[in-house]
Amino acid sequence: MKKNALLTFIFACIPGAGQMYYGYMQRGLSLITLFCASFMLGALAGPLVVTMFIVWMFSFFDTYDLIRHLAAGDPKPDSLLLLGDWEDLKRMVPKHNRLLGWGLIALGIWALYDMLLEPLLYNLLAMLNYDLAWQVVNAIPTMVIAVALIAAGIWLLGLHPKRSDSSDVPPFPGSDGPQ
Repeated sequence: MKKNALLTFIFACIPGAGQMYYGYMQRGLSLITLFCASFMLGALAGPLVVTMFIVWMFSFFDTYDLIRHLAAGDPKPDSLLLLGDWEDLKRMVPKHNRLLGWGLIALGIWALYDMLLEPLLYNLLAMLNYDLAWQVVNAIPTMVIAVALIAAGIWLLGLHPKRSDSSDVPPFPGSDGPQ
């Protein structure tokens, strides 16, 4: 089923609409729900608004992935993305998913900062200077996220120092070389 390329692009820009345009109603509904939930989460906890953009990007590229599968004659099944059974959840989250683990740790640290450390730090700095206290306390989360994004970018670009191979290390004296 050939669809209009311009309409496909326009609908792909709206989370879930591209999937629905190609007949994937349950998948589209899942993405609209995820996008709205991440918007609400971002409204409640400012830095978490980034999840809204992740859902939007996934939805956009998923539309074109569905088109590719349809064109190849191997259409994906239309199902809810997150409300499947336990086996679906296991397939979605790979074993030993370090990114998910680090994300949960970061979320926990942010919650602890927001509930415990921020009020304490604010009160201590307010004794010195009220304006300075407000600026410092509000800038800390932004600075932490900025440093994390820069570090992730450096790691993704491969600009981090290379690890040395064990073959570069000379053999231990008295041994016959690398084993």
